Amino acid sequence: MNHYFFQKRNKIYTGNFFILGFNIKEESFLVGLKKENDILQMGSFSNGLSEEEKGILIKAIEANKKSKKGNIKFVEPGICIELEFQSIEDKDNQLTNAKFISFQLKHAWNECTWDGLLLGNLDLEEELTLTSPEKVIWKDPYINKESFVSYLAQISTYMLPFLKNRLLTSIRFPNGIDGESFFQKNCPDYAPGFIKTEEHEGNNFIICNDVSTLLWLGNQLAIEYHIPFQTYKANNPIEIVFDLDPPNTDAFPLAIKAALEMKLIFDSFQIKSYPKVSGSKGIQIHIPIKENSLTYDETRVFTSFIAHYLIEKFPDDFTIERFKKNRGNRLYIDYVQHAKGKTIISPYSTRGKEKPTVATPLFWDEVDDQLKIETFTIPFVLKRLENSSCPMNDYFDQENNSLIDLISKIKENESK
Repeated sequence: MNHYFFQKRNKIYTGNFFILGFNIKEESFLVGLKKENDILQMGSFSNGLSEEEKGILIKAIEANKKSKKGNIKFVEPGICIELEFQSIEDKDNQLTNAKFISFQLKHAWNECTWDGLLLGNLDLEEELTLTSPEKVIWKDPYINKESFVSYLAQISTYMLPFLKNRLLTSIRFPNGIDGESFFQKNCPDYAPGFIKTEEHEGNNFIICNDVSTLLWLGNQLAIEYHIPFQTYKANNPIEIVFDLDPPNTDAFPLAIKAALEMKLIFDSFQIKSYPKVSGSKGIQIHIPIKENSLTYDETRVFTSFIAHYLIEKFPDDFTIERFKKNRGNRLYIDYVQHAKGKTIISPYSTRGKEKPTVATPLFWDEVDDQLKIETFTIPFVLKRLENSSCPMNDYFDQENNSLIDLISKIKENESK
């Protein structure tokens, strides 16, 4: 669980919980939340109740008691209440200083969710109105709209730096992954006033610089987030990305081989690179560069050099053939895609696939024969970030100035 949102000092949080039991000795009530298909015991409370309210709860627990263990009488989830609290302890998910506010008789117990608690306590500049939270987006593992928007909230710290000041193209799935989808470049007319936009070549693109915008897009079921290689304020790229596209999912080991071969080259030229699984069927390698240090024409010299080197070394494994019918079983090294007006899937974007896969940044030592794209789903990525840092956490600190000299040398050799 991500407790980051519940650790701010001098802040009072509120949320809906369901009753799980009563501790006779301590005269406290046990409460829980639903998370995915599990029931989480979230601690207990005893403060805030009037004697009458306390009596009503004890009577209801006694009438619906399912078991007793020691001093605790347990009940099945059913009674919903609102609590306020100061934090959630990392180790055992326990609420601190929980206090009763009210009964929530209109709510069903399965509406008291971890994701709902998180979304209800976000510090947003603009209010989030979540519609149809129970709408199913993915069936296996089960992810509904509330869980998806909660993922965006929890991942926003890592994802927003890549979306910042870029013209966003999204792919929306209004009826979930099994339904129809469409690309969206133009901001819809019904978008709220806080959504920032930028006109470019006849399209009114959304600029997603803040959590409120990201969650509004999530509520619109924008599942995929595709970004250009430059900010809307510049003509030159701020990164180079190689897209390693195997002919099919079974040929994913070719993407691993290509990525590792590229790393050898990049390391030899002191180029800092960052791999990520695409969330679809391949691997993408990002190379950050200082803004306005290189033009697209100059980066093309580099990307073309790398691609041609690899296909000369491994002609049976890799190709730069654009037509799929002519590639055979070879992996396509897509360097042409790195150009003005083209886009790439953003790090941490979900994908509109059968599973809720995520375009996930990797550490280089994870790029080996054990790597599987299907591992990196929404639940896995959230747990992963609880236990380790983001592999791209220093991405925007890199300038890769050695590329400038390398490109000059490549141009010199080509002119001879």
